[in-house]
Amino acid sequence: MRVWDIHPGYLSRQSLLGQHAEIHALSTVIADGKNGYAMHPETLRWKGRLGKLKRSHDLTILEMVLRAFNHYSPLNLSLETAREDNPTSCDPIYVDHPLKQVAILSKKYLEREQAGRIPLPKNGYEFWAHHKYSVMARGYNHYKEIQTYFRNRESCPLEESGVLVEEIIKLMELPVTGPALANVADHIWGYFKHEASKAEKELYLRRQPDNLPDLIPLFYEFAKKYKRAYLLHSTIFADFTREANLHPPGR
Repeated sequence: MRVWDIHPGYLSRQSLLGQHAEIHALSTVIADGKNGYAMHPETLRWKGRLGKLKRSHDLTILEMVLRAFNHYSPLNLSLETAREDNPTSCDPIYVDHPLKQVAILSKKYLEREQAGRIPLPKNGYEFWAHHKYSVMARGYNHYKEIQTYFRNRESCPLEESGVLVEEIIKLMELPVTGPALANVADHIWGYFKHEASKAEKELYLRRQPDNLPDLIPLFYEFAKKYKRAYLLHSTIFADFTREANLHPPGR
């Protein structure tokens, strides 16, 4: 039983679907007071943190939908229950530190010839590259702070990047802001603007603040069309899969 603390984009198909099932099992054990796995370390760390568990579930779904997986099982937690996080639960509790989780998955995927949408990072630079636009969407000031971390560094081994990784994971929990998202859209558009068709350019030029969350998933299609691997490995696209796609009508 495990819920990974690194972004679900790093998870293989098997791990991603397994995480989704585990989150449902954990929520049932905790919310309904079930005995099964009640004393498991993974269960214990989510007690008093069901709101955070629900956010992990929602992000897992967004990644599933981005990969065109079907999802017909919303997490049955009341809004009140999901908001009842213990005030002391803000700091993360890890069964394994995220760096160790990367090491565990690297070994596992190498043996089983599996991979996620985003390749597991080999150093701090790669981890930051995967998350940079998601962090920018939370505020350009946060983006600049992380950029400062890398200034004058000749190397950034992953095993020495624990503080960096923890800080980025923490920033990912902040809400997205409109002006910051507009800045992200401008940055990402720069990867396509010289090759984009006239119709694609018009879509971008007609963008409005309220339709930016729809424009970001469209950029994912552009990244595939124009083979922009750097962008395809970004976490940003799992932030903005349309909510309407999560629960298909009639299900």
